[in-house]
Amino acid sequence: MEPKGWTVRFRGYLPVDDRLEDRLLRVTREIDKLPASAFEIDEEAGVITVDYTQVRDLLETSRQVIRVIRVGDRLVIKPPWEDYEPAPHDVVVEIDPGTSFGSGLHQSTRLCLQALERHARPRMSVVDFGTGSGILAIAAARLGASLVIAVDADMEAVHVARDNVRRNGLEGVMEVHQADNLTFVRSPVDLVLANITAETIIRHSESLAGVTKPGRLLIASGMTNMNCGEAKDSLCGAGFDVFDTLCEGPWVALVATRR
Repeated sequence: MEPKGWTVRFRGYLPVDDRLEDRLLRVTREIDKLPASAFEIDEEAGVITVDYTQVRDLLETSRQVIRVIRVGDRLVIKPPWEDYEPAPHDVVVEIDPGTSFGSGLHQSTRLCLQALERHARPRMSVVDFGTGSGILAIAAARLGASLVIAVDADMEAVHVARDNVRRNGLEGVMEVHQADNLTFVRSPVDLVLANITAETIIRHSESLAGVTKPGRLLIASGMTNMNCGEAKDSLCGAGFDVFDTLCEGPWVALVATRR
């Protein structure tokens, strides 16, 4: 707790590498949610200073709008602070997103969950690239996957995802790694999940194909109807055949088979 009357601020620095654009996009998306008094931007120095006390208040407010939601016919996403009595056929995924992406409220997440419910099969092996809170990876495990490898470049997201894995009692099925690529995945899997951005999908199309078994599936989202065409072309060029497209508002998810 900060001393009374103090303002607590922190500064973060982003490395200049091939993920800088994605990181800046994530930062600006979050800043857009803050009141103007919560941050200062020094464009000349390239520094954004954020008032953590207001960020904390925003997070507490955000928790109040996260609720139990049903996605598809069976999947139910619930936060730990909400009670829910499941029906016999329900598959319940309990998620506290913390500061990570993936509460189930965003359209791209719901699209992936719908596609996952449609295409998941028992004993599948799964990779979730850009796992965030772990919501998609945990849903895959709940739907019967025998091995789920969840990956995120953000260490905070890794901590959140690991907490959610423990919360759902899936330590024996799931592993969560910090990485910004898939080179450490030693064997191709049956299903790859990638709810990231169109730019990241394009950049990693070859890697996504490399970790997908021939004849098996990719579910990719995080793109809109403005940029999904380019992402689709990149995936097809890497060895995928897109056979299903799901849309909600401007958001798009693609389901593809590895040739």
